[in-house]
Amino acid sequence: MEEVFVQRKVNNLAPISIGDEEKILSLPTDKVLRVKVYKVKNPRSVRQMNMFWATCQTVADNTEDKYWNTKDKVAFQCKVALNFVNLNETIVDPQGNVHFSYRSISFDELPHIEACDFFNRAWEIMAAKIGIEVETLLENTQP
Repeated sequence: MEEVFVQRKVNNLAPISIGDEEKILSLPTDKVLRVKVYKVKNPRSVRQMNMFWATCQTVADNTEDKYWNTKDKVAFQCKVALNFVNLNETIVDPQGNVHFSYRSISFDELPHIEACDFFNRAWEIMAAKIGIEVETLLENTQP
């Protein structure tokens, strides 16, 4: 299943990013496609989320660290570093071990202002991991 972000224009749907456009163009032509539509509260959030995942991929591509070598691992490491914990789901087992549950960064789970704060802090962590400035990381990443 492909996830593509689009924005409704007057009489059509337009992709939000180049990556979204490429996904749409890779779909078969003249076929009926089943599509689910979810309303996103703020279009800027979509671009921000795309940039986050693209920077995660950039970091993964530029490190040999086995704990940071995929975009999902990079995102998880950012959550750990930022202590992005869901305290309501964190448990202590009978042996006294703490099992953390990390918060989701999905559109439904994270309000826009909190997302801005999370992403800004995460970009600092990612840039430091590969030894560059945040501005350089963002400039060299294509969402």
